[in-house]
Amino acid sequence: MNILGINFAGIHESSACLLQDGKLVFACAEERISRIKQDKSFPKLAIQAALDFAGIKASDVDHVAFSFPHAWQISKHELKLMLSGHFPVSAARVEMWTLGVLKAIRHKGGELDYLRAFAPPRSGFHLADHHLCHALSAYCMSGFDEAAVLVIDGRGAHEATTLWKAQGETVKLLENYDYPNSIGVFYAGITDMLGFEPFSDEWKVMGLAAYGKPTVDISKLLRCTEDSYTVEGRRFFGNKPGDRSKLEEVLGPRRREDEELVQKHMDLAYAGQAGCEQAMLAMLRRVSKLTGSRKLCLAGGVALNCKANGELLRAGLIDDIYVQPAAGDDGTCIGAALSVYSDLNLPLPRNPTGHSYLGHEFSNEQVEKVLKIFKLPYTPVANASKTAAELLAKDRLVGWYQGRMEFGPRALGNRSILSNPKFRENTDRVNEAVKFREGWRPFAPSVVHEKAHLYFDDFYNSPYMILSFWANKERATEIPAVIHVDGSSRVQSVKRETNPRYYDLMIEFEKLTGTPMVMNTSFNLKGEAIVCSPRDAVQTFYTSGLDDLVIGDFLVSKTPAL
Repeated sequence: MNILGINFAGIHESSACLLQDGKLVFACAEERISRIKQDKSFPKLAIQAALDFAGIKASDVDHVAFSFPHAWQISKHELKLMLSGHFPVSAARVEMWTLGVLKAIRHKGGELDYLRAFAPPRSGFHLADHHLCHALSAYCMSGFDEAAVLVIDGRGAHEATTLWKAQGETVKLLENYDYPNSIGVFYAGITDMLGFEPFSDEWKVMGLAAYGKPTVDISKLLRCTEDSYTVEGRRFFGNKPGDRSKLEEVLGPRRREDEELVQKHMDLAYAGQAGCEQAMLAMLRRVSKLTGSRKLCLAGGVALNCKANGELLRAGLIDDIYVQPAAGDDGTCIGAALSVYSDLNLPLPRNPTGHSYLGHEFSNEQVEKVLKIFKLPYTPVANASKTAAELLAKDRLVGWYQGRMEFGPRALGNRSILSNPKFRENTDRVNEAVKFREGWRPFAPSVVHEKAHLYFDDFYNSPYMILSFWANKERATEIPAVIHVDGSSRVQSVKRETNPRYYDLMIEFEKLTGTPMVMNTSFNLKGEAIVCSPRDAVQTFYTSGLDDLVIGDFLVSKTPAL
């Protein structure tokens, strides 16, 4: 049975996946192929890529499932909020609401868009509950037989946070926090007040928070008890789009994009991060109490906050955690596909992949063809892992392009920029010469799994770079480029069976330097999507300060290594 899962709501990045007989075989965000960062358009390219990967046609698809209910449900909740006074009633907001209703009727949740591009599925379309899609995507991919499940994001149709009990083939909703009582809305508001792009630049707040101090009172925006939270949603919505007056009453004027970051901004970031962690811990206490489980599955956009995730693990309430690597809305395409089984009264499939390498792959022949088209000098290499390790040991900045592309926002060793973690100045080199981003933002380590506990005191298996740990103080001086100012580190642990070529690179690097890890960041420039094709990799390589590109079994260098 072929099931296409699709995330498309015109709000966040769109995506598509393919489930074949209950197994996830392909998943990709539209942005990777269209090259439009956070592309929200209907994922026609991602759908076609999924079909091409499996060697099937649209007419071979049995079911197509979307990860949102009919948009009328969303519009109905917004109307309720306006009538109850949660949202200010203005001409601009009523116009937005009306346009939303008309779009819902016209697009039928994406069905019309699909039929414009592809043949109809054999057995029809499905519209799934958004938070159920998040929950299924986490639990069914976790490998757990039972678990508590937390979904925390900005909003679904009406929900913002949901608590679930998963056991066997059943996932049951326990409690719901309605939008705009939303941790995601709270964090997006802090992001906006700091002059960043909300629902996009939350990473910046998380990084900036490490420089802050507890001086900002946010109790008028967020209040937490032992096992609950309340976001004062009314504060986050003005009379028209872009009106921040109610937030500015509490936090003062919004920082301008061109305004220098000073201590008060760092303190606000600290308050936002601390509030997020407190609210998530309250939800963990609540769901643990309701389920009695010591295993946690986590999804939703807020679940991408690796620092908060680390605090959940350190709270002593759980023994195991699985955070969906594509925890944002792109990952809900997986849950949408899985939800079809419930619609058909079939057993819920649980076939965890154990990795997120679910996208495109290009052969050496395809890579070499691109290198020849660009008329580039290149060298075939017998051992790509050893070649890259030797370059990194010479403190070169290396583009590393191998195997299948990762699904989710993290580059996990197949579409990565690598550097030597032993030199603190490499963070500045990569920020200034490659990523062209703010110098205070940290970089992450990829580390040989068996050696990770030597460098991180509270280490737990972390294949998706979505958990934060405290660095061992004695070892931290060995790897200054991947330790944040507060002593934390966002770690990816790599096992040979998951990614043998990347694992061997770090083994070879350890032979040369004594350190079994590298500094890893995504292979893209600021404002661009992570590279997908060999052409993308070559273009990014030559428009950045990278020294070398190890692409498949070929090496391209701008200048010879000394």
